[in-house]
Amino acid sequence: MSGLKITTQPTIEPISIEEAKEHLRLDDDIDDIPVLTYVKAARLWAEKYTGRAFITRTVQQFLDSSASTLDPLYEGMRTGVLTRPYVNYIELVASPAITVTSINYYNDSDTQSTWATSNYYVDNVSDLGRIYLRDTGTFPTDLRAANGLEINYTAGYGSARSDVPSDIKLAMLQYMTFAYEHRGEQDGNAPPMLPKILNTLLSQYKIMRLGVHPYTNMLRTGIS
Repeated sequence: MSGLKITTQPTIEPISIEEAKEHLRLDDDIDDIPVLTYVKAARLWAEKYTGRAFITRTVQQFLDSSASTLDPLYEGMRTGVLTRPYVNYIELVASPAITVTSINYYNDSDTQSTWATSNYYVDNVSDLGRIYLRDTGTFPTDLRAANGLEINYTAGYGSARSDVPSDIKLAMLQYMTFAYEHRGEQDGNAPPMLPKILNTLLSQYKIMRLGVHPYTNMLRTGIS
C-alpha cells in the first residue's frame, strides 16, 4: 500500500471567481467565498474522476515494501527471477508528472537516505508518469515495511489557468452549475444524477489503472 500527500497546494483554481459568477449568472456583488467553494468542489470532483492534477502542485508519494514471495498483479517494482512477473518501474499516481525532485528511503531505524539519480530515469511524457530503473541501477534495500520509499515531485498541467484543457474547465463549470442548482435539496429522495455531458467531456482524460487502487503501489525487494 502507499499514500499520496500534497505538500504545496495549487495557488489558483482552473476557473476564476469572475468566470464562475458569469456562468452561474450571479451578480458581481455576490460574496466570493461561497462561489469559491463551488469552484473548489468542482475541481476536486473532476480531479478525482480523471485521476489527474490540474494546476501544478508538489506532492509526496509513499510506498510500502514487502519481502513476500507471493506474486499478485500489482503496480510498482521488484527484483526477482524473470520467470515471474517483472516490473521495473514505479507509477507516479499524480498525473501529469512534471519533475521528480528527490527520492528518499527509510530503514527500520527511520534513517533517511537518498536514492541516487544514477539508478533511475523519469518518464514524464507518458500519460501516467513513471520512474524507470536503469539497466545498471539497483533498487533501495533495507526498507522499513510502511512508507519505506518517499518520492517528491511536481504534477499538473501548469501554473496558469490557460494550461488546463478547455473541456476540463467546461466540465467543471457544468458540475458547479449542477451543484448550485440542486443546493439544499434534502427531501429524502435519491440524489439527482449528474449530467451525462460530464462523462463525455472527461472520459478522454480518465486514467485507467489495472488491478489496483489509483493510490496503491508496492515496492518489492529481495524476492527470489
